[in-house]
Formats: sequence, structure tokens, C-alpha cells
Amino acid sequence: MTTELRRWEMGDPLLILMSREREALKRSCAGCANVRVATSPFGEPVIRCLKGRPYGKKCNQFKKGEAA
Repeated sequence: MTTELRRWEMGDPLLILMSREREALKRSCAGCANVRVATSPFGEPVIRCLKGRPYGKKCNQFKKGEAA
């Protein structure tokens, strides 16, 4: 798999990795007050959104708060 690098990606690999992780965190549900951990019928923990949205992609109903 080859992808073309953007100009800003030609620098220090560590800084590029940190930048990508920071941007991914901005687009995720991490820190939303509507996230809860439920237990599946098989006993595994499952992360759910209380607003009925798919978990993992930040939506317009994001509320900053402490996730349980």
C-alpha cells in the first residue's frame, strides 16, 4: 500500500504520528458524556452511545463530560 505524502509529512516521523493521533482524538467519541459501557450477552464489555448513534465518530450531539 503506497500513499503520497503531504508536504508537512516529510518531517520528523514522531511529530507526524503525534499529529495524526491528536487529530483522530478530535474526531472520536472520547470524553463524551453520552457514552456508556454495557455488557453483551456473552459477557464482553461493549461501548454504546446513549443517543443511538454509532460509537467511534464524533457527532453533533457530543457533550463534553465524564464517560462512565
